[in-house]
Amino acid sequence: MHDPRKPRTLKPRALSLLVLDANSFTRGLISEILRNLNATDISVAKDVDSAETALFEKHIDLIILSWEKDDTLDGMRFVRELRRVKDDRIRQLPVLFVTSGLTKQLVIDARDAGVDEFLSKPIAPAALRQRLEMVIETPRPFVDCSVYVGPCRRRKNPADYHGAKRRAGERGRDRGTTTTVDHDEEAQKSPIRIALADVRGLSAKIRASEPETLDAVMNAVGDAKQIAMESKDHALISALAAYEAYVSVSAPLGQIEGTVVNTALGALEQLATLPVGFTEARESVAIALGKAIQRKLAA
Repeated sequence: MHDPRKPRTLKPRALSLLVLDANSFTRGLISEILRNLNATDISVAKDVDSAETALFEKHIDLIILSWEKDDTLDGMRFVRELRRVKDDRIRQLPVLFVTSGLTKQLVIDARDAGVDEFLSKPIAPAALRQRLEMVIETPRPFVDCSVYVGPCRRRKNPADYHGAKRRAGERGRDRGTTTTVDHDEEAQKSPIRIALADVRGLSAKIRASEPETLDAVMNAVGDAKQIAMESKDHALISALAAYEAYVSVSAPLGQIEGTVVNTALGALEQLATLPVGFTEARESVAIALGKAIQRKLAA
């Protein structure tokens, strides 16, 4: 049986992956991105019990743990308990941690729990492939001592710290290869991601008593729609129109909900990050957002 800490060439079709996420939409999205990266053996779990079932019934090569602070699933606890399993095949499995709230403290806490690598949302497929390469081709040595059990925390790695401005060349130097492009950082430089950053910033200031703020948000959404139209990105156009409808109706009534805004903005940013070729994944994001907003407006 393969040693999960032994380096090997990344071959997505040969990997057995477990996606653990309490949110069904995100589970499906990550699975669809993995399929577009040529992975075929993908198991999904919504909680610890279903994850444990998959781990003990199948030969899993890698766990992708998608977690947010408000999730019912305790991601940190899951990783800590994983590192205490007696079976080395399971205990030493690489864990890729995916979240939208990647901060320096969260990285420290997750690393101390036993996480291998990190990826921030929205998920860039190229960035996801980079992390797969890290855990498969250059896995961290496994440490088992009285004070810590998990992947070695000493190796410097560009995915280790929070934020987009990672040292993109460090991984290349560690491996003796050419500099690697940081796809997280590159994705945020695109015109549509810059436009959506403006939408997010202004959306945080929406108040029914501040009509000038609402106008600013509508203008920012319009700018983003123009970029989407120029690139003929129909999924993003549809999603932006849905968000525009929600804000234009709810804001004047003082009924803007922060959770709805954050969910919508996350979906828009994910659409802007997914390549056009990821048709099914992009359509599912746009349709899900449209339906969610329709339900809110009809309530």
